[in-house]
Amino acid sequence: MHIAIAIDGSAHALKALTKAIALAKGMKEMPRLTLVNVHLTTLVSPVARGIDQHQVEAYMDQIAEEELKDAKALLEKEGIKAPAVKAHGEIVPALLDFIHHSHVDMIVVGGKGRGSLVDLLLGSVAGRLAETSPVPVLVVR
Repeated sequence: MHIAIAIDGSAHALKALTKAIALAKGMKEMPRLTLVNVHLTTLVSPVARGIDQHQVEAYMDQIAEEELKDAKALLEKEGIKAPAVKAHGEIVPALLDFIHHSHVDMIVVGGKGRGSLVDLLLGSVAGRLAETSPVPVLVVR
C-alpha cells in the first residue's frame, strides 16, 4: 500500500502526518509513505519576469524544504523513511497527477492549509481533492 501525505508546512499538515503514521503503524505490513509538497507557480510568475527561471526554482525549492522540515523530523523521530516529492502548479491537479503516476492508494491531508485566503479564492484543497480523487482521501481536522 502507498499512502501520500500532503505537506504544506501548516500545523494541520503535521496533524495529518501524525494520523498517517498511526494508521501505518496499525497495519499488518508497513505501507510506503510519501510526503508531497506543492507550490502554485502561477502566483510567482508575474513577479518572476526577467528573473532567471533557475533562481525561481531554487527559491521555490528552498520554501518547500522549509515546509517539509518539521514533517521530515517527525518521520525521523518515528524511525520511518519516506521520500519527499516537490511539485509545482495548481495544488489539486498536481496532487491528482502524483496520485495517478505514483500508484497511490490513499492520500492524507490536513483540514486546513497554508491560509484561508487561498481557500477563499480557490475553495478548500481538501474538499476539492475529496471530490475528485480516484483514491480515498483522509481529511484530518
